[in-house]
Amino acid sequence: MANSRQRTRKRHRGQAGPISTGKQLLIGFFVLFTVLTVSALYVLEAATKPFSTIENHAIEVAKDYAGVTEVSQVTQFNGKVSYYTVYGKNETGQEVYVLIPESSSEIFVYQVSEGISQADAERRAQENGATTIEKTVFGYQDGHAIWEVKAGLSYYLIDFKTGELIKKEGL
Repeated sequence: MANSRQRTRKRHRGQAGPISTGKQLLIGFFVLFTVLTVSALYVLEAATKPFSTIENHAIEVAKDYAGVTEVSQVTQFNGKVSYYTVYGKNETGQEVYVLIPESSSEIFVYQVSEGISQADAERRAQENGATTIEKTVFGYQDGHAIWEVKAGLSYYLIDFKTGELIKKEGL
Protein backbone atom coordinates (compact mmCIF):
# COMPACT_ATOMS: atom_id res chain seq x y z
CA MET A 1 0.00 0.00 0.00
CA ALA A 2 2.86 2.30 0.63
CA ASN A 3 3.79 2.03 -2.98
CA SER A 4 0.30 2.90 -4.10
CA ARG A 5 0.40 6.09 -2.06
CA GLN A 6 3.57 7.37 -3.63
CA ARG A 7 2.92 9.84 -6.31
CA THR A 8 4.91 9.53 -9.40
CA ARG A 9 5.32 12.20 -11.98
CA LYS A 10 5.06 11.15 -15.51
CA ARG A 11 5.96 13.38 -18.34
CA HIS A 12 3.59 13.50 -21.16
CA ARG A 13 4.71 14.07 -24.69
CA GLY A 14 5.03 17.79 -25.55
CA GLN A 15 5.59 18.88 -21.97
CA ALA A 16 9.01 20.37 -21.24
CA GLY A 17 10.78 19.66 -18.02
CA PRO A 18 12.52 22.20 -15.86
CA ILE A 19 15.35 24.21 -17.51
CA SER A 20 18.79 23.12 -16.43
CA THR A 21 21.12 25.51 -14.60
CA GLY A 22 23.48 25.65 -17.60
CA LYS A 23 20.67 26.73 -19.91
CA GLN A 24 19.49 29.33 -17.39
CA LEU A 25 23.00 30.81 -17.24
CA LEU A 26 23.26 30.86 -21.01
CA ILE A 27 19.91 32.64 -21.36
CA GLY A 28 20.87 35.09 -18.60
CA PHE A 29 24.18 35.95 -20.29
CA PHE A 30 22.42 36.41 -23.62
CA VAL A 31 19.84 38.77 -22.09
CA LEU A 32 22.57 40.71 -20.23
CA PHE A 33 24.69 40.98 -23.39
CA THR A 34 21.71 42.20 -25.40
CA VAL A 35 20.78 44.85 -22.81
CA LEU A 36 24.38 46.10 -22.56
CA THR A 37 24.76 46.28 -26.35
CA VAL A 38 21.52 48.20 -26.83
CA SER A 39 22.44 50.56 -23.97
CA ALA A 40 25.90 51.23 -25.41
CA LEU A 41 24.47 51.96 -28.85
CA TYR A 42 21.92 54.35 -27.35
CA VAL A 43 24.62 56.23 -25.40
CA LEU A 44 26.81 56.44 -28.52
CA GLU A 45 23.93 57.79 -30.60
CA ALA A 46 22.99 60.32 -27.91
CA ALA A 47 26.60 61.47 -27.61
CA THR A 48 27.09 62.06 -31.35
CA LYS A 49 23.74 63.71 -31.97
CA PRO A 50 24.79 67.24 -30.90
CA PHE A 51 27.81 67.22 -33.24
CA SER A 52 25.81 65.99 -36.22
CA THR A 53 23.16 68.66 -35.55
CA ILE A 54 25.83 71.37 -35.41
CA GLU A 55 27.58 69.86 -38.43
CA ASN A 56 24.34 70.03 -40.44
CA HIS A 57 23.84 73.65 -39.34
CA ALA A 58 27.41 74.51 -40.43
CA ILE A 59 26.78 72.94 -43.83
CA GLU A 60 23.58 74.95 -44.26
CA VAL A 61 25.38 78.20 -43.31
CA ALA A 62 28.18 77.41 -45.78
CA LYS A 63 25.64 76.78 -48.53
CA ASP A 64 23.70 79.97 -47.79
CA TYR A 65 26.62 82.30 -47.07
CA ALA A 66 29.39 81.04 -49.35
CA GLY A 67 27.44 79.27 -52.07
CA VAL A 68 28.91 75.88 -51.25
CA THR A 69 27.28 73.26 -53.44
CA GLU A 70 29.43 70.21 -52.67
CA VAL A 71 30.72 69.40 -49.16
CA SER A 72 33.75 67.14 -48.75
CA GLN A 73 34.46 67.43 -45.04
CA VAL A 74 33.43 69.20 -41.83
CA THR A 75 35.93 69.58 -38.99
CA GLN A 76 36.03 71.41 -35.67
CA PHE A 77 38.85 73.71 -34.54
CA ASN A 78 39.04 74.52 -30.82
CA GLY A 79 41.30 77.50 -30.20
CA LYS A 80 40.48 80.70 -28.36
CA VAL A 81 37.20 80.49 -30.27
CA SER A 82 35.72 77.27 -31.65
CA TYR A 83 35.12 77.12 -35.39
CA TYR A 84 33.51 74.60 -37.68
CA THR A 85 35.28 74.33 -41.03
CA VAL A 86 33.32 73.24 -44.06
CA TYR A 87 35.52 72.17 -46.95
CA GLY A 88 33.91 71.93 -50.34
CA LYS A 89 33.28 73.51 -53.72
CA ASN A 90 31.29 76.65 -54.40
CA GLU A 91 28.94 77.41 -57.29
CA THR A 92 31.85 78.23 -59.63
CA GLY A 93 33.66 74.97 -58.82
CA GLN A 94 36.37 76.56 -56.68
CA GLU A 95 37.49 74.66 -53.60
CA VAL A 96 36.86 76.69 -50.45
CA TYR A 97 37.19 76.55 -46.68
CA VAL A 98 34.30 78.17 -44.83
CA LEU A 99 35.06 78.98 -41.16
CA ILE A 100 31.93 79.28 -39.05
CA PRO A 101 32.44 80.42 -35.45
CA GLU A 102 30.50 78.67 -32.73
CA SER A 103 29.55 81.87 -30.91
CA SER A 104 29.44 84.77 -33.40
CA SER A 105 28.21 85.56 -36.88
CA GLU A 106 31.53 86.56 -38.50
CA ILE A 107 32.08 83.93 -41.19
CA PHE A 108 35.36 83.58 -43.11
CA VAL A 109 35.66 82.11 -46.60
CA TYR A 110 39.04 81.17 -48.08
CA GLN A 111 39.78 79.71 -51.47
CA VAL A 112 42.02 76.68 -51.10
CA SER A 113 44.35 78.16 -53.73
CA GLU A 114 44.98 81.26 -51.52
CA GLY A 115 47.26 79.37 -49.15
CA ILE A 116 49.25 76.26 -48.40
CA SER A 117 47.79 72.77 -48.41
CA GLN A 118 47.31 70.53 -45.40
CA ALA A 119 50.28 68.41 -46.55
CA ASP A 120 52.49 71.53 -46.77
CA ALA A 121 51.44 72.57 -43.25
CA GLU A 122 52.31 69.12 -41.94
CA ARG A 123 55.75 69.31 -43.61
CA ARG A 124 56.32 72.74 -42.06
CA ALA A 125 55.42 71.36 -38.63
CA GLN A 126 57.87 68.47 -39.15
CA GLU A 127 60.59 70.97 -40.09
CA ASN A 128 59.94 72.58 -36.69
CA GLY A 129 60.12 69.40 -34.61
CA ALA A 130 56.85 67.52 -35.11
CA THR A 131 57.31 63.77 -35.17
CA THR A 132 54.18 61.64 -35.60
CA ILE A 133 51.31 63.81 -36.79
CA GLU A 134 47.99 62.81 -35.28
CA LYS A 135 45.57 65.41 -36.62
CA THR A 136 45.52 68.54 -38.76
CA VAL A 137 42.59 70.96 -38.83
CA PHE A 138 41.92 74.31 -40.47
CA GLY A 139 41.00 77.15 -38.13
CA TYR A 140 41.27 80.82 -37.30
CA GLN A 141 43.21 82.45 -34.48
CA ASP A 142 44.54 85.95 -33.74
CA GLY A 143 43.50 87.34 -37.12
CA HIS A 144 45.04 84.50 -39.15
CA ALA A 145 43.64 81.55 -41.01
CA ILE A 146 45.78 78.69 -39.74
CA TRP A 147 46.49 75.02 -39.92
CA GLU A 148 46.67 73.45 -36.48
CA VAL A 149 48.93 70.40 -36.60
CA LYS A 150 48.82 68.10 -33.54
CA ALA A 151 51.88 65.94 -33.01
CA GLY A 152 52.26 64.19 -29.66
CA LEU A 153 51.72 66.73 -26.89
CA SER A 154 52.45 69.72 -29.13
CA TYR A 155 50.35 71.86 -31.43
CA TYR A 156 51.93 73.71 -34.34
CA LEU A 157 50.02 76.73 -35.65
CA ILE A 158 50.96 77.31 -39.29
CA ASP A 159 49.82 80.45 -41.16
CA PHE A 160 47.57 79.38 -44.04
CA LYS A 161 48.63 82.16 -46.43
CA THR A 162 52.39 82.36 -45.77
CA GLY A 163 53.19 78.88 -44.48
CA GLU A 164 55.14 80.34 -41.57
CA LEU A 165 55.12 78.78 -38.12
CA ILE A 166 53.13 81.19 -35.95
CA LYS A 167 53.48 79.36 -32.68
CA LYS A 168 54.26 76.02 -31.10
CA GLU A 169 52.10 75.20 -28.09
CA GLY A 170 52.54 72.40 -25.61
CA LEU A 171 55.64 70.37 -24.78
